[in-house]
Amino acid sequence: MQELQFKISSALKNIIGKDLITDEYIAVFELVKNAFDAHATTVDIIFENIYTNDSKIIVKDNGKGMNYDDLLNKWLFVAYSAKVEGTEDNNFDYRNKINSIRHFAGAKGIGRFSCDRLGSILYIETKKHEDESKIETLTTDWEKFENNLKQEFVDINVLHEVVETGRYHFESNHGTVLEITQLRTDWNRNKFFKLKESLAKLITPSISNDESDFVINIHVEEELAKDNESNEYYQKVNGPVSNFIFKTLDIKTTKIFSKISDDGQTIKTKLIDGGTVVYEITEKNNYNYLSNIDCSLYYMNMSAKLTFTRRMGLQSHKFGHVFLYKNGFRIYPYGEPFVDSFKIDARKAQGRNRYLGTSDLLGQIEIYSTESNNIDPASELKETSSRGDGIIKTKAYYQLEDFFYDVLRKLEKYVVDVQQWGLGIEDDLSYGVKSRTSDLIAKLTGNNNLIDFQTNDDFFKILEASQNNSAETIIKNLNKIALGTGDENLISQVKKAVDKLVEIQKAKEEAENEVNEERKKAFQATEKLREQISENLFLKSINTADFEEVISLIHHIGIYAGTIDNNLKGISLRIQNNIPLKNEELYEIIRLISFETKKILNIAAFATKSNFKLDTEQKEVSLNDYIREYIQNIIPTITDKSLKIETNYNLTNQFIRIIKPIEINIVIDNIINNAKKANAKNLSVDFNINANNRLEVKFIDDGSGIPDENIKRLFDFGFTTTDGSGIGLFHVNEIMKSIGNIKAENNLDKKGAIFTLEFK
Repeated sequence: MQELQFKISSALKNIIGKDLITDEYIAVFELVKNAFDAHATTVDIIFENIYTNDSKIIVKDNGKGMNYDDLLNKWLFVAYSAKVEGTEDNNFDYRNKINSIRHFAGAKGIGRFSCDRLGSILYIETKKHEDESKIETLTTDWEKFENNLKQEFVDINVLHEVVETGRYHFESNHGTVLEITQLRTDWNRNKFFKLKESLAKLITPSISNDESDFVINIHVEEELAKDNESNEYYQKVNGPVSNFIFKTLDIKTTKIFSKISDDGQTIKTKLIDGGTVVYEITEKNNYNYLSNIDCSLYYMNMSAKLTFTRRMGLQSHKFGHVFLYKNGFRIYPYGEPFVDSFKIDARKAQGRNRYLGTSDLLGQIEIYSTESNNIDPASELKETSSRGDGIIKTKAYYQLEDFFYDVLRKLEKYVVDVQQWGLGIEDDLSYGVKSRTSDLIAKLTGNNNLIDFQTNDDFFKILEASQNNSAETIIKNLNKIALGTGDENLISQVKKAVDKLVEIQKAKEEAENEVNEERKKAFQATEKLREQISENLFLKSINTADFEEVISLIHHIGIYAGTIDNNLKGISLRIQNNIPLKNEELYEIIRLISFETKKILNIAAFATKSNFKLDTEQKEVSLNDYIREYIQNIIPTITDKSLKIETNYNLTNQFIRIIKPIEINIVIDNIINNAKKANAKNLSVDFNINANNRLEVKFIDDGSGIPDENIKRLFDFGFTTTDGSGIGLFHVNEIMKSIGNIKAENNLDKKGAIFTLEFK
C-alpha cells in the first residue's frame, strides 16, 4: 500500500486571504487583533503618501515581537495557531506586562493573510522582547502566488534578512511593524472616518475602560489641515481612537444588564429606569452550553436618541445596534447598521407595538473564556473562517440567540407593558407585599422560576411613575374623575374610552389585525378626505383675498426666520473659532433677533384672528392628492418663479395615510429649496405606485447634482455643502423614517439629482 500526500496550489493564498477578508476595514481589524494578542499596549496605523502612487499603510505595535524561530514556525506556518495549542506565551516574561490575563482575540492562524487584502507587497520588521534580540525582516510579494496556480504553495519563497538597523525605530526596543505597499484600494477622508468608527467598536468598552492599556492611533498627515478646522472628536481623522460607546449612553433611559455566571449555574439580571434600579433577579441557567456571558441592552427612546446624536455626531441607528464581542474583541457583522443578524426587525414586523427593533436598541453581548466550567463558551462559539460572517451556527450559538431574546423580552415587558401600556399594579393591597412584588416581577420578566429577587424600596412608586403617561393609567384617572362627578354623560364617554383601550390592547396582542379593517374604512371615506385635504391646504377655509394675505405673511415669516438663523449662525461660528464677541455686538444681535421674533409673533396673532390655522395635528388624507395639491397650489405662492415645476400624475386611486400635514410640507419645501440651491431651472415631480404597492414620489431636477462622496452623508446632522445649517435634510430624513424612507442619487441619464420619497 502506497502512502500519498495532498498537493497544495498557490491559489490557497487567496482562499485563506482575500476571499475570507471581506473588506479593508476587517483586514485592519485582524492586524490590530494580532497586535493585541502580542501584548501590545499601543498600535499605530499610519497612512503615508496616501493620495499618491507611492502610498503605503504601516501598522506598528510595541508587542512582544518575533524572533527567527517565531517567523519560521509560527508566522510562516499556515493555519497553525500557537494560541490554540497553548504555547503562544511560553517563555514570555510576564513581569513587564501591565495586564497578564488577556484572552486571545484570534485563534485560526490565518489573520496574517489580511495584509494581502490591503496591498500586494508586505515588509515585516520585528524584534523579540528578549535578551540579545535581533531585528528580523520578511518581504512577501503576494502576486507571486497568483502567477501560476499549478505551482505549489510551499515552493513560493519569501525573503528573510537580519539587519542591524531597520527602517523603523522600536520605542520599547521590541515590537512588530507591517509595511504594506502597492495598495489595492484607494483611501479618502470618508473611508478614514469609517475606519475610525469601526475601530471604536473593535474592543468592548469593558476592556477599554477597565484595562485602559491598549491604545489605537491613526496617523494621516494629509488630513491634518482639515482636522484642525474642528475641535470635535468625530470630525478628526488623526489621533487615538476613543471607545466611548456606552459612556455616551450614560443617559436617563431604560437599560437592562444580564450575566450568566462563570460557573454557568445562574443568570443575574438588573433592570434600571432613569438611573434607578427597578429590580434585580437571580434565576437558574438552563443554557447548558453557556457560561461567563454578559448582555447589556439600552432602550433608545427619543430623548436617548437625541442625546446620542448630540454627543457622537451621528444618529444611533447609523452607529449600530447590538454588538457581539468575544474575549474583548468585536465579531462582525453583529451590530452593523442595517445588518440584522439576530432577526430583530423581522420579529418586530410581527407586532410593531409589542416588540422593539434595531432602531430602538443599542447594546452588546460579551463572551469570555472560562476555566471554571467543563464547557468554555469561547471555544464553543467560534468565528467563521470567512471574516465578516459571524459565528458558526452550532447548538451553543442557538442558545446564545435564545439568551439574547430572553433578555430582550424582559426589557420589552417593562418598556411596552409598563411605560407604554400600563401593567395594572393597583392590585389588592391586602395581598402580602412580598408575594405581590414577586408576582409583579414574574410578570415583568416573564419568568415564574425565580431563585431570588431584590427591588428598590420605592418599587411600586417607580412603576407608578413609569406608567403616568400610559394609556391604562390615563383611562383609570379619567374613570375616577367621572365617577366622582356623577355625570352620566361623562361616565358614558369614559366607558367608551375603556372599551377602546381593551380593543387596542387586544389588537396589540394579536399583532394589530384591525389595521386592515381601518384601511377599508379609510377608502370608504374618500370624498370626506378630499374635503379635509382642501381644508388642510387652506383652500376653502378662507376667501381669495385672505388667502393671498396669509401667503404673503408666510413669506415674511420665512424672511424674518432667515434673519434670526443667520445671526445665530454667526454667533456659533465665532464661538467655534474662539473669536471674541464684544458686549455691544452681542446686545445688537440680541436686539435684532428679538425684533424679528416679535414680527413673527405679530403675524401669528394676525393669523389667529383671521381663523387661520397651520395644521400640526395628524389627519387621515389621500397622500398622493395632498402632495400634488400642495405643490400645485401652495408652492407657487411662496417661492419665486426661477424654478419651473411640473407634476406627472396618473394615479386613479387614493393612497390613504394618517399624516401630519406640516411634516409633509417641510419635506417638500426642503427638497424644492435644495433644487434651487443647486441652480436647477426645472423640477419634475413624478407620482407612481411601485412594485411594493407603496406610493413613490420622485423629485427630478436639472441642477448641479450631488458629489458622489457626499451622498452617504447628505442626511447627517450638520452636514452641508452650501451655506446652509445642515439641519434641513436631517429633519426630512427623520420625518420620512416614521412614514417611509427617502433616497438621494444623481441622475445618470441627465445632469441633476433625484430625491425619491417612498411611503409605507
